Amino acid sequence: MKQLKQAIGQGDYLMASLQLASVFQPSDCVPDTYIKQVGLWVAQAKSFINSTDIDANSFERFVQFFYVELAFSGDEKNYFSCQYSLLDHVLDFRTGIPVSLAIVFQSMGKTLGFDVCGVNFPGHFLIKCRFPHQASIYLDPLNGKQLSRQDLESLYFSILHEMEDEKMPEEALDEASCDETIVRLLHNLKASYINEKSYSNALTAVELLVNLCPNDPYERRDRGFLLHQLDCTQVAIADYQYFIRKCPKDPATQLLQAQLQQLTEQTPAVFH
Repeated sequence: MKQLKQAIGQGDYLMASLQLASVFQPSDCVPDTYIKQVGLWVAQAKSFINSTDIDANSFERFVQFFYVELAFSGDEKNYFSCQYSLLDHVLDFRTGIPVSLAIVFQSMGKTLGFDVCGVNFPGHFLIKCRFPHQASIYLDPLNGKQLSRQDLESLYFSILHEMEDEKMPEEALDEASCDETIVRLLHNLKASYINEKSYSNALTAVELLVNLCPNDPYERRDRGFLLHQLDCTQVAIADYQYFIRKCPKDPATQLLQAQLQQLTEQTPAVFH
């Protein structure tokens, strides 16, 4: 956790993501090895772009290098597999989800001199590249496709549903900080592990989220759920109670109150 927080504090998206992957597979993920590999790709990208200009044309060449020459892409069939949120797997197989692909693309792009960043867009993480004298370019990280303003608004309202006279807020396109990006990655990992019924790994993910977002009652609620699945009843009760206190009007509160009644009537779990 210390190395992860240190990398987040330094704004090192790539190292933070690799440190996160090493939490779940300490013997398989050696961050420095992958950092060197990405460095080699950056050197190849420089030769491929073959220009010192930082403009839309050279950026387009970099996009081509990343998605055609290196063949990074998304896997539409197994979108929710945990391996696409573990950055060592993403780098090994060059396949990921929007946020993990954006982390690799952004890290390489910044090293090449582009003002590129991730965007914590609702439902679908994006890539943005800013230029001094022209409009920013937005990309879908799954395939490198450029997104117009109309595309962005359509995507936004397809997720949040259009309301009359409502516009997409400009802050939806703000740069994602390192901690926001890692939290997004962790949310995907948590969901993947829960989907795979790998509750111990999901618990590890939610423990990290509680550590990074200590005031978020929804993370405490999710930890309670996972502890409940792992028969740690007493600790689950404490997390459920915390959520109910903080979010009394949430639709889930009534259900949790009924569940709490059942849990308190059960024999307390024994800890070893």
